[in-house]
Amino acid sequence: MITETELKLQLPPDGVSRLQRQPLLKSLSVSRSVTCRFYSIYYDTPDMDLRHGGLAFRLRRIGRHWFQTIKGGGAAAAGLHQRSEFEAEVLKAHPDFTKITDPSLARLFAPGALREQLQPVFITDFHRTTRLLRFPDGGEVEFCLDRGKIIAGSRDTPVCEIELELRAGSISALFKFALDLLSDVSFRLESVSKAERGYALATGNWSPSMKAVPVQLRAEMSASEAFLAIVWNCVSHLHGNETGMLQGRDIEHLHQMRVGLRRLRSSMGMFSQVYPEISSGPLVHELKWLSGMLSSARDWDVFVTEVLAQVDACFPGHPGMEELKDRCEGRRRHFNREACSAVESQRYTELMLRLGRCACTGDWSESFPSEADRSTNLKPETPVKEFATALLERRRRQLGKYGKKLVSLDETELHALRIVIKKHRYAAEFFASAYPHKNKKTKQYIQSLSEIQDILGAMNDAANVERLLGEVSSENDGKKLCEAIGIMLGWSARPLGDKEHFMNAWKGFIEAEPFW
Repeated sequence: MITETELKLQLPPDGVSRLQRQPLLKSLSVSRSVTCRFYSIYYDTPDMDLRHGGLAFRLRRIGRHWFQTIKGGGAAAAGLHQRSEFEAEVLKAHPDFTKITDPSLARLFAPGALREQLQPVFITDFHRTTRLLRFPDGGEVEFCLDRGKIIAGSRDTPVCEIELELRAGSISALFKFALDLLSDVSFRLESVSKAERGYALATGNWSPSMKAVPVQLRAEMSASEAFLAIVWNCVSHLHGNETGMLQGRDIEHLHQMRVGLRRLRSSMGMFSQVYPEISSGPLVHELKWLSGMLSSARDWDVFVTEVLAQVDACFPGHPGMEELKDRCEGRRRHFNREACSAVESQRYTELMLRLGRCACTGDWSESFPSEADRSTNLKPETPVKEFATALLERRRRQLGKYGKKLVSLDETELHALRIVIKKHRYAAEFFASAYPHKNKKTKQYIQSLSEIQDILGAMNDAANVERLLGEVSSENDGKKLCEAIGIMLGWSARPLGDKEHFMNAWKGFIEAEPFW
């Protein structure tokens, strides 16, 4: 079994001719382009057991030959897909399980119910134009342009994408070439495979929004290695929700993109002692821009679907509420369109390519140019546990200072506390796996932070009500609408007085024993 590493780029149909005239592509080519038809049949059980297990099983015809391929595992982020692949030629268009020689796959496809239930689910049928590229540093990439469609029953969806498969050299070369290409050819990074698109077409069910998964750190890692793992985890979280966000399937996709972005920005703040240049640079500026574009959309999502919906349920049929809902929904759609436009922009694609390149290579020098003085900062080779212990202890002490004046905190101070709590929680989650023998303490500690964050988050949502209502109200509003706005303002004041729950949660945090 081999590991396939490729960068997938989604190309608009009108971009093909521009791509084919691209001088960069011609200058790097060391072979003539060859076009073949790729006809693939994907198999699974009626319950989609392979899909749920993260596997794809296909038969592909290229010319007169059939190939049986099993793909699985790995990850995808910033357009980079890394998956294990097992392939063997078969004699005809029918699964041949005797060709599966990998021990783990052979056990999975051993004689039994799984074999007997496999059936065709969808088809991909496209023409692939392939050429070999060689870069100045000796790296080689197979450039593939795929044009065709995915077919499931009577439904189909077009395919127009570029695959850059690494043959030799560093992953960085894939990202550099894509960045160079982006200056002349518009494209978006593809976060889902053809198989995932095929399953969605066949079943009508896309994968749900992706929540953050635990970062896997080892105690023997250095701070720089840990930073690399954390950044890659955050980029995967961010990019994994992109397709669902753009398709408007569920507001949770946008929410999870924003969470992934916050986690990423927070991690850069944590490691500024190791890489002082991170605190000021083009990537940081671009991440802040993206955060602003997503934040307004998320604020209106929460207000309309949670806050306004809750109050409206108590006043069914109120004419002022109906008008207020219409206005707020229009505002929500506006900011969601703005967020989608940002994510579809070339600016966003360039940001993700630069992030992906840094996350894969660990070379931050190009993206964070600086002459910052490192003499007073931690070295990149500092052991991760030493780095994490000092960081977590320092942030816990920072929170302790708030504890002395909790009762007297005003709205602004509570908002600041919420941000500090959130950053401390992210740090605890990032570094939890570096302390594998303290799982119980770790869970209790993170849970205590989550409870405070949830309470402060509800307070913040309520505090946002007046600001958001100000965006949809005017001096010429009618009596009923003004009455509805008054109801909303009255409701929003209620959670701000709920301090008892907050104090109990704070006590739980103080009593939670640090796990580091």
